[in-house]
Amino acid sequence: MRNLLPLALAAFIAACSAPAYQPPSVRVAPSYNATARSASTASRDSVVTASPTGVTQRAGSSGPITTPGAEPAQYSAEVSAAPFWRDLGDTTLAHLIEEALRTSVDVDAAEARVTGARATRRVSAFSLGPTITAVGSATRQRASIAQVPGLTSQLPQQNLYDMGFDASWELDVFGRVNRTVGAYSTLAASAEHSLKDVQVTLAAEVARTYFEMRGAEQQLAVARRNAENQRHTVSLTEDRLAAGRGTAFDTERAKSVLQLTLAAIPNIESQIAADRNRIATLVGRAPNTLSAGWLGAGALPTLPDTVRIGSPEQLVRQRPDVLSAERQLAAQSQFVGAAQAEYLPKITLAASAGYTATSFDAISRRGTSRVVAGPVITFPFLDLGRVRANVDVAHAHEDEAKAQYNATVLRAVEETETALVTYDRAHARLALLGEAVRASSRAWELAQQRFDAGLTDFLQVLDAQRTLLDAENQLAAAHTQAATALVAVYKATGGTWPIN
Repeated sequence: MRNLLPLALAAFIAACSAPAYQPPSVRVAPSYNATARSASTASRDSVVTASPTGVTQRAGSSGPITTPGAEPAQYSAEVSAAPFWRDLGDTTLAHLIEEALRTSVDVDAAEARVTGARATRRVSAFSLGPTITAVGSATRQRASIAQVPGLTSQLPQQNLYDMGFDASWELDVFGRVNRTVGAYSTLAASAEHSLKDVQVTLAAEVARTYFEMRGAEQQLAVARRNAENQRHTVSLTEDRLAAGRGTAFDTERAKSVLQLTLAAIPNIESQIAADRNRIATLVGRAPNTLSAGWLGAGALPTLPDTVRIGSPEQLVRQRPDVLSAERQLAAQSQFVGAAQAEYLPKITLAASAGYTATSFDAISRRGTSRVVAGPVITFPFLDLGRVRANVDVAHAHEDEAKAQYNATVLRAVEETETALVTYDRAHARLALLGEAVRASSRAWELAQQRFDAGLTDFLQVLDAQRTLLDAENQLAAAHTQAATALVAVYKATGGTWPIN
């Protein structure tokens, strides 16, 4: 029976030990749908099992969505070596983003969370070493007759002075403290990745708002230019009416077109003001306090010929929110091990040394010293139900973290695929609308020439002018949409944001 006790203890320890953490693997495609080639049929029957540490097996995906007559965007599996705003060559945008990363209150809050997580890790690390505290007390007491057998009368009151040191050190034989410290270290790493995610989101928001402002400025310029042309048309119709060669109908139609164009200008101006206020807030300033020199005048950027986006495997291993979720899962796994270690005994070395005397002057005199030292072993023999409940709680948190990690990966791939398709179609639409503007401009010139030659009525001139205005407005809006879609691509891919 005595020989079976060590074996039983060894089996109990093995049953309570937590398995080593294994990084999760999530099945993702080897490449994005938007970058797949229709001729690549060989890759249709494979997938990739990707995790933050590697890739195992392959599978295929469907081809890209295309529109006849449109030029699709070009993508590369390479990863950019610099933040995207520097590649675009817009110094104003680069200055705004760098200022926002330096002064934004959102970044300050994220940095505070990182500092707090690191401090929590340091607090937990103190449990690895001994705890030594100084104690001191001064009491007045009188013992009861029942406390001293054989005593017939109560003892007198006396003063009792005590001072010394207490020390304790838990020997982390079964790794409970080490797992706890490791879990808090992992949570600190998760907070650091969350900080990078905040920086990515902030930079993308600044770029998106900046491009929307530039697009609105372009639309405003189009509206003002067309309004000037339409004023000339109104003046022409009034002159023709006064000379008896025109009609009041033509004049009123021309005035209606002009007023509709002018009516669109206040909405565009309010959008520009809102975008400027938003940019000021993003860079940590009060609205309307951003000087005009910060923004100045500018145009939307020229879209790159090829966008470097990496692969889904790189996305899983580099996108900050995915890395943060993975570190959260790793931390919860370590908390499970720490909770399971509560089943096992705790071995603590305890000691207490000092002086106890009936008067303060007598402290440290001969005979007043005291010393207590020895090991203390505790075991939750009658409290195993509480330990089991804590283990169940830790397992539930681990399962939740795993589900959140899987959801984060799937959401990251979804956002990237959607952003790639959106930019691809916006890029194609931009080319088509450019042709539409050129055709509408030529049609308006022809309509004006035919009207001047007396071959058609003025209604066709107004219709051609209205078509040109609509095409130019759509082109300006499409350029804005393509630029903001490009920002969404860079934000979704995550790996193209090497922010320190």
